[in-house]
Amino acid sequence: MAADSDANLRVHQEFLQFNPRYDEERAARVARTRPLLLRVRQLEAAGQSTEGAKQILWELKALLTQTADFVLIDRRLADLEAQLAAPDGADQPDPADGSWGRHYVQWYLKLDATMDQLETKAQSERPLPIPPRFLDRVNSPELLTAYLTSVSVSDVAHTGIDHLLEFNLALGDLMRLILRDQPAGYRWDPGLKACVTDLILNRFRNPATAAWGERYVRGGQTVFVDDLSTTFHVVSYLGGHVPDLPRLIDTTLAIRDLDYPVGWRFKGEYWNHNNMDVVAIFKFGWPQASATQRAVMAGEIEKMLQWCLAESLQPDGTFKTSAGDGSIEEGTYYGASFLARIGYFDKADRFWTDRDFPDAEAVRQKIAGYVMKHLGSGGSGGSYYESTLRECLKIDVAK
Repeated sequence: MAADSDANLRVHQEFLQFNPRYDEERAARVARTRPLLLRVRQLEAAGQSTEGAKQILWELKALLTQTADFVLIDRRLADLEAQLAAPDGADQPDPADGSWGRHYVQWYLKLDATMDQLETKAQSERPLPIPPRFLDRVNSPELLTAYLTSVSVSDVAHTGIDHLLEFNLALGDLMRLILRDQPAGYRWDPGLKACVTDLILNRFRNPATAAWGERYVRGGQTVFVDDLSTTFHVVSYLGGHVPDLPRLIDTTLAIRDLDYPVGWRFKGEYWNHNNMDVVAIFKFGWPQASATQRAVMAGEIEKMLQWCLAESLQPDGTFKTSAGDGSIEEGTYYGASFLARIGYFDKADRFWTDRDFPDAEAVRQKIAGYVMKHLGSGGSGGSYYESTLRECLKIDVAK
């Protein structure tokens, strides 16, 4: 089955069906958001903490691409303006339910913020400071199935909501939590591991392409639209143990020139975040790939690498950010993660080539130098900087 090359256009048309003034109303909010985005990036670059503003800004961007709820968008714009005028400090867990991401409104973003805390603040082996009661809403096979099913299908023309991002993030986070028995001290229903595995492999997977994504109600039917990011999350968190990896490689190669969320590109250009996702899928699929597939994958990785080093990597050790990056911090992580995943820094991870990269250590030190200087002022609270050092550059954060 061919990829849906017009996926973004179809969703846009459906938003217009829901609200004929959608374009006009959205353009007005985007115009209000742009100077606020610039201000957040300027403050972050200057070393000031922007964690609260970044959370609100990220939710705003999600709302502007995933909904036509302009009442909520206006509310979030006002919240962002207030946060920039009077920042209220670093993120803290909600005393009522234990969730992190206190500047978020939507549950799935609080879930994602809590996941970040578990992964980057050494919380995985000890209980969170406040019991995560917010997870109770999905803590049974029936509750989990109902929630994930409800966001796995979108009827944009009738609801004004595209659930793609929520499905992607919630599925990935809940997979990790449930399959890894996290967070420490929280008791998941014993039937949830089998439940989430069955949902992933038998209900949410596109059998025609071996990929994952959102389904859309169109013309009286429900159709799959593959999503690179959701596919990356599933393949990664299942350790590559997914059906028909050779077909998934073909699917991934076929979408190389399409725009996100279906394809690799962001507004027609390479993006380190998507490049990282692509090479992760390639690495898991490499052992089962044919010689022809390997040759094509190696060629594509080489193109991404040249772009990353020549156009994305900046003299100060950051990477060129796009509107898709939540912060300079996240953009830096994705660039470093792409390089690490292709084995640019470590030959042991270089699955696709036998080449040497003599400049790799200098690049590694350049990135590390910037990150070490900005650990305390990351726009995402420093968690992505810590991951950059520990996971990508193999540097002990404690030192």
